[in-house]
Amino acid sequence: MGPAVDQFNEAVNGALASGHPFLVLNLEAMPIVDSSGIGAVVGALQLSKKAGGDTKLVNPSPFAIKTFRMVHILNLFSVFEDEAAAIAHCEA
Repeated sequence: MGPAVDQFNEAVNGALASGHPFLVLNLEAMPIVDSSGIGAVVGALQLSKKAGGDTKLVNPSPFAIKTFRMVHILNLFSVFEDEAAAIAHCEA
């Protein structure tokens, strides 16, 4: 919530503005997610797709997976166990 979501959105916008349409979000340090976090992650996906890319999730916690599944958004993302695998699936 609040500053954390704002920082996340700034990072996403900065990456996309720098010409990086593929986002790899390592969620390892995010043990829980609330509606603000869900909105930010979905927003990142929408922006990256609009830029011709995609958003990949890395290492989401069991709680995040359960929450994303419950709100029917997990199927929108490719989920990977490590960043290298996620990066390998990014097409320019």
